[in-house]
Amino acid sequence: WAVLLAPELEADRLRCEAWKDEVQNLLIFAGLFSAVVTSFVIDSYKSLLPDSNETVAGLLFHIANTLNSSSQNSTPFPPSVDPASITTPFSQSRSSVVITGLWLISLILSLTVVLIGTIALQWLREHHSYPGYSSKEILTILHMRLEAIEAWRVPLIFASLPVLLQFALILFFIGLIYFALLLGSGISIIVSIFVGITFFFYIASTSLPTLQMLSFLTGPYPKTIPNPCAYKSPQSQFFRSI
Repeated sequence: WAVLLAPELEADRLRCEAWKDEVQNLLIFAGLFSAVVTSFVIDSYKSLLPDSNETVAGLLFHIANTLNSSSQNSTPFPPSVDPASITTPFSQSRSSVVITGLWLISLILSLTVVLIGTIALQWLREHHSYPGYSSKEILTILHMRLEAIEAWRVPLIFASLPVLLQFALILFFIGLIYFALLLGSGISIIVSIFVGITFFFYIASTSLPTLQMLSFLTGPYPKTIPNPCAYKSPQSQFFRSI
């Protein structure tokens, strides 16, 4: 039984080690990315709140006018002042709402990747736990666990983690373009160019494996078989499935 078990355990170990390494790298990147997005969100949400300095300035202006009129007309100082009656009504700009919303969703997705990745690592540790079992029992349990992994779509969950993080990056970049538009046309053009190059690479690397396969199936038969596109990833496989 030990001879039969060894290659099965090795194949399972290699697959789980690949998942573990990828998740750990994603956790590091997601943690750093969340810190960056948080700093942007802290700065952007201020534009959604009324400016307290404007309220204070309005109150001081009202007090100065009241003191001036009281000294001229000998009228008593009013007992209370409603700040809302002095300041102009506050309204949130649409661009600020869009920017903050995009960055918040990006932050939520990034933290979701951290949460799911942490839980998935716990699954892997439990998957490799065989306390006190014989080789025959381990082989039986291993096959049961392998069937359970496929039945419960565990590979799909691992494959979805980088896609979620990439989607979070895309939302952050879109919000960054909106933010750059508020800073002026010069900065927005530069930011849009670099973000556009990033988007182009992402879209091309996602779609090229499928486009190559379609061109081979629908086009004329080539004289020489082309090299298969090496840009294979979870998002390219999802694009091919649709």
